[in-house]
Amino acid sequence: MKKAKCITIDASLVTEAEKAAARLGTTFSALVEEALRRLLRQPEAWRGVEERLASIEALLRQCLQREAQSRGPSSRSQEPTPQLGGNAWVEILRRRG
Repeated sequence: MKKAKCITIDASLVTEAEKAAARLGTTFSALVEEALRRLLRQPEAWRGVEERLASIEALLRQCLQREAQSRGPSSRSQEPTPQLGGNAWVEILRRRG
């Protein structure tokens, strides 16, 4: 029995993958499974992903620091503004500190 897992993928990527699957004469699910298998067999591919994620985290952290500095010391005691609330990356960075 196969187990299923639900993931979120950008709609434009799904469309592109569906077209590629049709060209290759396979299903979308089979195409995604094969792509993941190939990626997992190549450890060097993960290094690039990890480096990009670390770079994105650093940029987000810099933006948050600049935003905090621009508000001044009196506003640090206030709750975070809703403009960044709900963004998963921002929430992760706030928790990491």
